[in-house]
Amino acid sequence: MRYPFVFLILIFLFTACSKSLVHTWNIDKLEIIRENEKNSTYNNIGTITFNKNGTGNNNFHIIESDENDTSSFKWEEFDENIRLKGLKSEDSSRLFRAWIVTKKSGKSQTWKSTDGGNNILVLELSRN
Repeated sequence: MRYPFVFLILIFLFTACSKSLVHTWNIDKLEIIRENEKNSTYNNIGTITFNKNGTGNNNFHIIESDENDTSSFKWEEFDENIRLKGLKSEDSSRLFRAWIVTKKSGKSQTWKSTDGGNNILVLELSRN
């Protein structure tokens, strides 16, 4: 009798852990580290939401470049990697790319990626 109960608990734990990203996260910081050392840092620019069904949406605004992003996306999580891509092939966003999760706790995450060139993007997220 004990084994089915333990099995159910293990299934619950694996399922709960795999969906830890599902939530609305604050975008605390977006940093662009450039090869020419003209780095940019944007703080508290908005939110990003991850839904259980593998979709989500951005809602952020970068005042300095007058960039407003309210795009929807599909997301996939593989171990310590996150991939965000537009719902349609023509959709675009600064965040649509593959990310490596470099720091992860229940309330915060730090992701890193490249822009396809020599620039590194760092994204810091937190949730309430």
